[in-house]
Amino acid sequence: MTRRILLSGILLILFHFSSFGQIELKILNPKQMKKDLKVLIETLEAHPDPYTKISEADFQKVVKEVEGKIVGDLDIIENYKNISKLVALIGDGHSSVLMPRYWLDKVRKEHGVFPYEVFLSNEGKLFVVKSYGDEQMPLGAQILAINGKSVDSFIEMVTPYLSYETDAFRNDLISESFEFLLYVVFKQVDQLNFKLETSEVQVASMPYEKWKVQKKDLREEREKKISLGKPYDFNILEPGIAKIDVFSFGITDYDNYRLFLLKTFKKVKKENIHSLIIDIRGNYGGWPKVASELFHYIHDGYFKTMAKSRMKISYPYRSYYSDMYPGIEFHNFTSQKRRHFVDVKKVVTGEIDTYVEESAFFNEPPIVEEYEFSGDCYVLIDRKSYSASSSFASTFQCYNMGVLIGEPTGGTKVFRANPMFKSLPKTGLGIVMSTTKFFTACYNEDNEPVQPNLEVLPSISDRVDGVDVQLNTTLKLIKEVQEKK
Repeated sequence: MTRRILLSGILLILFHFSSFGQIELKILNPKQMKKDLKVLIETLEAHPDPYTKISEADFQKVVKEVEGKIVGDLDIIENYKNISKLVALIGDGHSSVLMPRYWLDKVRKEHGVFPYEVFLSNEGKLFVVKSYGDEQMPLGAQILAINGKSVDSFIEMVTPYLSYETDAFRNDLISESFEFLLYVVFKQVDQLNFKLETSEVQVASMPYEKWKVQKKDLREEREKKISLGKPYDFNILEPGIAKIDVFSFGITDYDNYRLFLLKTFKKVKKENIHSLIIDIRGNYGGWPKVASELFHYIHDGYFKTMAKSRMKISYPYRSYYSDMYPGIEFHNFTSQKRRHFVDVKKVVTGEIDTYVEESAFFNEPPIVEEYEFSGDCYVLIDRKSYSASSSFASTFQCYNMGVLIGEPTGGTKVFRANPMFKSLPKTGLGIVMSTTKFFTACYNEDNEPVQPNLEVLPSISDRVDGVDVQLNTTLKLIKEVQEKK
């Protein structure tokens, strides 16, 4: 009896240490998960070409594997892993799986927030680049292992659940979603052990309210502009040199954006600006058509914002619009073609499993703007330049509008987008599914990013210290060009 009690005590202690810091998670039963898996497979029909990175036969094998795992109750993270693994096989960064709305915020409020931001380099090295008050891990320190798992192992574990086209964009996703991915692997962020080059530390999560205050205090100007619905800015850096920042092409107030451009280029002319820098680093996209407004000020010829698009007509996409606009007579519906093209009428009335191809919509004939710019243009890009941002870079480069400086874009010249959203009815997971294949100007290979004319990669110390080596290099180049004129 005594031995049994002792053994039970040891097992209880072992269980305590094995689950130390882990959070309680919603448990799902097989019936719920199977229902949502069925909805996911149906939603996949909306994708224009889901079997480019994996054959349909191999995809179905993975579906069977996932079905085989649904034999008993699973927590919501395990179910997320099953679902996201299938979507990630498509290899399309616009198609992804989301945890239920506000899930991470709720967990943060109850269990605290991971007090650091990290950067995963394209060489697979993980560095600490920002702290929210915790000083156990120095800024710039390289993380070698987390809870005994090497960084290489950690990357290998999370990669199957990430949707991306290029490895650079995958690394950006890991950097930006690091806290959530800790939950995916360890189901905790509190009291994790981090092995650095010179030490090993245990990091405690910080209170949500304290983190929120520090996050607000450290918020960059770009985030403030985006939150105000005006994701753009203009500054004169020095005599003759100006910079336009476009933080997002998801412009909600189009008229205000056009007014911004008018006022900006009026000032550019008044101040005798000879060199204009357009910064689309960190710009995750929006509507490619929005870019045309800016291009007309810097380019006096014909151009295309996109070479063409190919949209699939499917039952899921049809239901998406029918549910969104119940009661509308789509036979008499007129598609909007101002900023963003979706031929809703054909989606709802066209033949299922056929494709709508569009090219003419993206044509931009020459327009003479009152304050058209005739100086030198430079565009800054990085691995966060994605979707409409990478297509902007592609058009800029294709029509020889100037010089691209920075890093290869995270987005590719051929990509899938125009995503529809579906909330899985039983588990609350969100499915974002692409419906259209886009081909940017001067596209070539399917997985080809836009390459800069001049590659400039910030060092980790640059990132930690806030040194903008890409902008500094551009300013140096401008001076060299001007001296030769």
